[in-house]
Amino acid sequence: MKTKEFRTRQEFFKDHTHPKGKDFIIGLDAGYSSVKVFYENGYFCFPYYVKKIEGGMLGVANDKDIMYKDLTTNEIYMLGTSAQEMISSTDTNDMDGESFSRKRFGNPKFKIACNAALGLALLENKDQKEVFVSTGLPSAYVDSADKGDLIKALSKPAHFAIKRGNGNWREINLNLKQEQISVMPQPAGSFYSVLLDKNGKYIPTAKNFWFKNVLVIDIGFGTFDLFSTQNRMLSCKESDDQLGMKQVLKKTSEKIFKTMGEDIRIQALQKNLETGEVICMTENEDGMPCSEAKPFENLLEEASNEVFKEAMSKVKNSTNSFRDYDYIIIAGGTGEAWFDNIQNYLSGLKNVQLIKSNANDGLPMLYSNVRGYYFFRLVSENRTKK
Repeated sequence: MKTKEFRTRQEFFKDHTHPKGKDFIIGLDAGYSSVKVFYENGYFCFPYYVKKIEGGMLGVANDKDIMYKDLTTNEIYMLGTSAQEMISSTDTNDMDGESFSRKRFGNPKFKIACNAALGLALLENKDQKEVFVSTGLPSAYVDSADKGDLIKALSKPAHFAIKRGNGNWREINLNLKQEQISVMPQPAGSFYSVLLDKNGKYIPTAKNFWFKNVLVIDIGFGTFDLFSTQNRMLSCKESDDQLGMKQVLKKTSEKIFKTMGEDIRIQALQKNLETGEVICMTENEDGMPCSEAKPFENLLEEASNEVFKEAMSKVKNSTNSFRDYDYIIIAGGTGEAWFDNIQNYLSGLKNVQLIKSNANDGLPMLYSNVRGYYFFRLVSENRTKK
């Protein structure tokens, strides 16, 4: 197990082969660990972390920088990987609860992260088409007040500028109407990713998924979501916020403290995932500070295995031991990390077909939901035209 593979990624890809709609569709997945976007000219993601810049910055820009300037207040923020790397291991100014709270839609930093993601996609809207944002929420939250709160947050007007790396500041005026935003259960995005090919067309076997029983297990950073259909009827929408990668890192942090005496919270741990080591501080007999780098790969693996067992027990109980399902779709970044373990755990189910959510595109599974948001809207547009 390589700790670096567990770090929240930041990457930008152009892909002009995506089918286009009459609107400029933006699939937006504002997750607890990262913000993912899928749009007609490409896809990208960056860590969900926002740091206000106070007192200016020294030196040249880093190619990992994503900077956001509020043109009303002139406040400047750093986002993504560069923002995470500004965190001290002992920093308590930005609490983990602020980043991972279910009720985060009113937090200005949530709006900044979403504005930045939408703005980066809108820079490619050369034809100035009307914008439509297709997004999602954990399964159990869609029918709650969270849906209205999310739409309200995304439709709040914003005037800002965005800059990546050594690029120039680009001004954005964002003013979405509520009818330009749709929200679906997050795992439904992966369900549609499995049904739709790279051209936005239903795969030849799509009817099998509609008329049989399908379970989507979407394991992300913040939530473990179940979504199932039985002969076209929704039969399960559950979410658990104690069984994703956040819980793995929380347990890892606890194990580091117990064995090494270093208290590193979840957001600060991202830098350690990059190196695979924790810097432990001590003093020698003369009272002089000493440091030593200690690997923690084994602690991460222990934590991952513990949470995996808890998660599988949860889904087994929730689905009556996976009874009556024909297909099980595995989705989410954590689902990808655990896929071999899941495959082994379910190897005794001879009547069930296990499917990766990226079966039609080969992209990392963390993009499956947001890809599905995009293609679902595209299909809906085409259906309306007829």
